[in-house]
Amino acid sequence: MQFEIKNTDRWGKVLWLMNAGVEIGVALDFGIRIVHLSCEGMENLYYEQPLDRSDNFTTEKGWILYGGHRMWLAPESDDSYYPDNDPVSYTMLENGVLVEQAEDPWKKEKKSLRICFLEDGGVELYHSFQNTSGDTVTGASWGINTLAGGGTAKISFSGGRGYNPKRVVSLWGYTDLHDPRLTFDKESLTATFLDMPGYLKVGLYSNPGKAVFKNKGQKLTITFDAAAMEDHMDGGCNFELYMCRQFMELETLGTKTEIRPGECASHREVWHLKRI
Repeated sequence: MQFEIKNTDRWGKVLWLMNAGVEIGVALDFGIRIVHLSCEGMENLYYEQPLDRSDNFTTEKGWILYGGHRMWLAPESDDSYYPDNDPVSYTMLENGVLVEQAEDPWKKEKKSLRICFLEDGGVELYHSFQNTSGDTVTGASWGINTLAGGGTAKISFSGGRGYNPKRVVSLWGYTDLHDPRLTFDKESLTATFLDMPGYLKVGLYSNPGKAVFKNKGQKLTITFDAAAMEDHMDGGCNFELYMCRQFMELETLGTKTEIRPGECASHREVWHLKRI
């Protein structure tokens, strides 16, 4: 693994990690955010929010989308949009880095993200949320990849036989099942990015947990753990897809957890990236 600190006009200081032909940029002046992901020398797969914020993905209280990979504790609420605009701390590891954020005063939690390069060339992300409040809270670790417009995503969709349903689909109120960006078959959901107005969000249970995104001559495979369907949030979902005119979000979720004071909720996802 190689690393360096870059000073950028767009993101300020960025910790740049390179290993086995993969480049990852971690913002240091705000976050926790991974702002760059690509094969060596290729275009960023992540959405890069315009510097003038003209896409309007900001809030009155100062939260900024930025783009890239962020981490929240599900379920989503107004408090999810704490403005994470302050510098983060980091500790270099033998095969990666541990990034830590100061306490979120809105949700009373401390976030950390461990990024490690694996021997097979993959990248492991371990998300952790520590409850710093005095109360037990219920939530699930949640990793969100905000990817650049274009390309397709294919999410493995659990099947199986039996008298009881083996699949779950959760629909947000602004989602239309006739949306041409969505195609279901027996084993997968395919999402195709189209330059068209309107939002959509779909949640589903993927077992085995797997999503494949193709864009800009690159293929990103995301794998994640799948517990029992009833152990997941949002009606049994361990994966959620959001799409708008600017970008596509691929989101993985851990299990629903009763988090006592001082304890943590966590989950992992693994990336494999290659040229196509």
